[in-house]
Amino acid sequence: MLAACAAPNKQPPSTVEQNEQQPEGVSQTEVKSSARTVAQLLAEVREIPTKSAQIAFLLDEALMLQDSNQWQTSATLLSEIAAYAKQLGPSQQRRFTFAQARWLASQGEYKAAQAQLTPIQDKLAQQERFAALALSRDLAWQLGQFQQAAQLQLDLLAADTSTESSPWSYLKYAPNPQELSAASELAKGWLALLRAAHTQVEGSDSSALQGWQLRYGDHPAAAVAAQLRENLQRPEAQRAMVLLPLSGQYADQGQAVLDGIVLALEGQNDFEILVRDSNGYDFSALSEDLQRTQATTLMGPLLKDNLAKVNAAALGEVKWVALNSLEQFAVPPTLSFALEPETEYQQVAKTFATRGYNRPLVLAADSNRGKQAIDSFRRAFLQAVPTGNVESGLYRTPDDMKAIVQEKLGVTDSEARIWQVKITAGKILVDAEARSRADIDAIFLTGGIEQTRLLKPFIDVNISPFMSLIPVYATSASHIRRDALSENDLDKVRFTELPWLLPEHPSYPRLQRILQQRSHWNYDLARLAAFGHDALLLTQHQQQLKSLPGRQLQGLTGNLRWDDNQVQRELGWAHYDGHQVKPVTEPKQAR
Repeated sequence: MLAACAAPNKQPPSTVEQNEQQPEGVSQTEVKSSARTVAQLLAEVREIPTKSAQIAFLLDEALMLQDSNQWQTSATLLSEIAAYAKQLGPSQQRRFTFAQARWLASQGEYKAAQAQLTPIQDKLAQQERFAALALSRDLAWQLGQFQQAAQLQLDLLAADTSTESSPWSYLKYAPNPQELSAASELAKGWLALLRAAHTQVEGSDSSALQGWQLRYGDHPAAAVAAQLRENLQRPEAQRAMVLLPLSGQYADQGQAVLDGIVLALEGQNDFEILVRDSNGYDFSALSEDLQRTQATTLMGPLLKDNLAKVNAAALGEVKWVALNSLEQFAVPPTLSFALEPETEYQQVAKTFATRGYNRPLVLAADSNRGKQAIDSFRRAFLQAVPTGNVESGLYRTPDDMKAIVQEKLGVTDSEARIWQVKITAGKILVDAEARSRADIDAIFLTGGIEQTRLLKPFIDVNISPFMSLIPVYATSASHIRRDALSENDLDKVRFTELPWLLPEHPSYPRLQRILQQRSHWNYDLARLAAFGHDALLLTQHQQQLKSLPGRQLQGLTGNLRWDDNQVQRELGWAHYDGHQVKPVTEPKQAR
């Protein structure tokens, strides 16, 4: 009922404001050719007298086919050109590479397309340079390189004042507008708007957008600026009714969330909360209760069973911040936020992709949750690395763990081969040692700390001595409050974790004091307190995050941002170093 508080509702809004439009991205829609067939095209090629002219013809036709989304036909012509690769001149080679990059992008091979395009895009002829720049921007967007996509959009504005989509669709996702540059007056106006919006949200200049409007009154971004000024204005004093289980079975969890909310309220005078115990609460009177107390926001409930009791249609203008989610809401809440294990599985998968791993191994308990963990990881990893391969293994008992590790690392097969050799050799002594596989490049353990403690030694002893250790990753489930149990078996295991629970976080000393005061707390309750803290932050800043998705909130549960019509949360990383937990830095992941 409480665990696996799930992700925000993913249903798109029925209408999209101008400053909330999504970039169109890379076109992948295949259109059947209604013009000449491939056979006719190749027949025409044979009538051309010189090989150079034949190649030029094929390149022109392939690019024109791509312009009309006839990708499969263009691919056939590109394969014909590839047969003459050694005869291509420098300019033809660049055009051929450009056409290959467009083909790869159409098939969703964004990384490969970017690798092809980047070295040659500035060397193309003028008529294709603009198209290459637009493709480079869209590839950066698809790969989650939002800062780069924004810079390329500004470069496009400098190259051509006309654009097929709103520049703001790309610019608003840039996390560091001060690091962007603009060459034309048009681009400078858009960049100035982005910087003004960030300045106003950060609170250093509450009139930054008004100043932009006075300076750039006739700029094409004027409508976006007006919408931003409305969305980013400081909200009036808010009053939230908080529904949490403060008695009964889940009282400790509800109190921990409430403690986090109170922690976030420290030093604030414009936000008031009214607390209700959801245990035994009359949900049929919720709408009346909200009207009587003049609450502007409902926060909660926390338990799944209670979510279905909220009649969202009767809330009127009251915003609803749900602290869990159902499979489907009859009327979706204004915002849904939760701690869900899927967030960690997906972050590990994207980190593997960023590190260049191609064949990870996932080990999980043979249960519904274990199978869901594998499925969630596999989907996220293959989305980022379509050519990758995810191997998995399920276990039920400690004996299963040892056997599955040996099987998946290839030790079982290696030992079987050695045994066959010894049988064949007869009385001849054979000195051999089982070898582990070399193609598994990372291992992800989805279970809790006890399972990780058992699996990690099995992994270490089954890797051949002459091979490098395979990096082992886990989730926050493998991190509990320090106790008498030794952590040596977890040495070098990397895991995702809420930043608040990691040393060197600014609020970590505060956490230690709270844990001393709440002697019955474990790290699960501390996570719920961080969750309550961040739920309040999101309640206050949701509109800002929606208007400026490039902006992040530094929450206690992770870095929070708005993307794809929902809150995205990125956790911190740490690893075990003997008995100590130390923060580590992993490469930035794509979205």
